[in-house]
Amino acid sequence: MYFLSLIFAGILILYLALSKKTPKNDYLNEFNQTVLVDSMNDDQQAVNIDALSAQSLIQKYQQIRFNIKRQIGSAAAIKVTVLMLVLAILAAYINALFIRGSALLIILLVEVFGLTYAYFWLKNRERKHFEESFPDALNMLSSAVSAGESLMHAIDFVGKSLDGEVGKEFAKMGERLRLGESPDTVFRKSCNRFPYPSFQFFVITLRANMQRGGQLKELMARLNRLMFDARAVEKKKYSLTSEARASAKIVGAIPFIFLFLLQFLSPENFEFVMFHPSGRPILYYVLSSETIGMLIIWLLMKGVR
Repeated sequence: MYFLSLIFAGILILYLALSKKTPKNDYLNEFNQTVLVDSMNDDQQAVNIDALSAQSLIQKYQQIRFNIKRQIGSAAAIKVTVLMLVLAILAAYINALFIRGSALLIILLVEVFGLTYAYFWLKNRERKHFEESFPDALNMLSSAVSAGESLMHAIDFVGKSLDGEVGKEFAKMGERLRLGESPDTVFRKSCNRFPYPSFQFFVITLRANMQRGGQLKELMARLNRLMFDARAVEKKKYSLTSEARASAKIVGAIPFIFLFLLQFLSPENFEFVMFHPSGRPILYYVLSSETIGMLIIWLLMKGVR
């Protein structure tokens, strides 16, 4: 029970750490509080971020379900079923070799942890693809506006020219605008699809320009440059911290690899550490120190600016 409680506590800590929301940029909050446009429909604000992404609980659940299905791709139900079967087999294997406790409880814990990890992995992969494609979309949009195209035709041009999810979303935006749907509704749906600060700031720029006018060409050029600079800084940060991250992963994996090999190299010592009451404190110490150490390293890496 102590061992299972420790595993559950580690999973809970990882879940809370991964689900921690990143605070929005200060300039977005400042604009949200100070800049007003009387002609807007939603809360009379041109940069009201809450109005762009406000949803009820049912709508959020439906949006998350739709995004997961789209991220998985074709035959999503089959892929999820296969993943759950693999996790169940892995849980039974772990229980038989390492824990020897309640098989149902171990399977439940592994299923919850595995599906949670898969969800965040899909979410991070989508965000990575978005950050790689969105600057190209801004570049195309800026070029189309510079050539004299209207905003609606420029958005439609990006949707037809750019591949990937970002291109598909711009194509949907252009189609909705051509059908007469209000820009506020179109932008709100797109913000629910891409709830990222950079895309929200892009939508804010479009909404403010459509309501009050302005030099859209210059704004798009500046926003495009900011996006390219931000992507360059992010890549530089990962490059500078790659050695430390690789070292942390290797050091963190060594005890578990050694424990796995111990059952073949020295079965009596493995039985003593894993199942004997006198050897359990060693196991608890290894698990607790590994969890605390990796959590500290993860927080340090997340704190790099």
